[in-house]
Amino acid sequence: MVGHWKPSGTVCSTGSLTRPRLGVVCQDRSVTTVGTVQSCHRYPVKSMQGLAVDEVAIGPTGVAGDRTHGLLDVERERLLSAKRVSALLEASATDEAVILPDGSSIALDDPEASARLSEWLGREVELARPAEAAPGLAYEMTFDPPNDDAELFDIPVPAGTFLDLAAVHLVTTATLDGCASARPDLDWDVRRFRPNLVVAAEGEPFLEQGWEGHRVGIGDEVVLAGIMPTVRCAMPLRAQPGLEPQPGLFKAMSELNAAIPNHLGIYASVETPGTVRVGDRVTLLV
Repeated sequence: MVGHWKPSGTVCSTGSLTRPRLGVVCQDRSVTTVGTVQSCHRYPVKSMQGLAVDEVAIGPTGVAGDRTHGLLDVERERLLSAKRVSALLEASATDEAVILPDGSSIALDDPEASARLSEWLGREVELARPAEAAPGLAYEMTFDPPNDDAELFDIPVPAGTFLDLAAVHLVTTATLDGCASARPDLDWDVRRFRPNLVVAAEGEPFLEQGWEGHRVGIGDEVVLAGIMPTVRCAMPLRAQPGLEPQPGLFKAMSELNAAIPNHLGIYASVETPGTVRVGDRVTLLV
């Protein structure tokens, strides 16, 4: 059975940390430094391994070069994701090609790319750009991540993108390190959470949830708007090259983040585009 889900919330107009509508932020004049950019990431093909880069250009709808391609499930008419098809995580992608687990390479502009990827996955897929997808495209996920047989929900992608929900995704080292300290039996490798920006910050785990409803300045140019904590799907639990399955992460993220169970990181929209570089100062405009 497939259901439908949409984000919802209320406007933050007085500085309280209520959940705003997407893109609605609180305005004030004070500035607090919260950390620096430790690393930048983008993922040229949705759900495949991506690239760690020294800088990213952030436009109005997200990071340039991020999720520029995706695989469309021809039979189900959905955007394919490792939320359902874990094999996608075994491949990696650059701006030019997909590298399959056996080391073979498929150029993104190869006319036979869709056929070769279909053969690899054992299902008919089409390698496409967002502009080539039909309006109203959605991917499927469950809200019971350890159970791949749980009810599936259609999640619509933002128009003109292959993103999950928002333009930019951030996590802090305070969260990753704090979770690793609290649960050292589990693997909290940043690759499991697929952020665009990792912010080196000191403080309590999940501190970035406090950026919801506020403006976040990065470097000399970029201003983001914290819109909502990041709900977690099955992907952090899955095996990846060099990473073992970690089904226990689901329960741990709920126990460690009792205020908002099974959330880690924060989604943001873009208020002022620009370039973000490793080492840039991150400020909270509260």
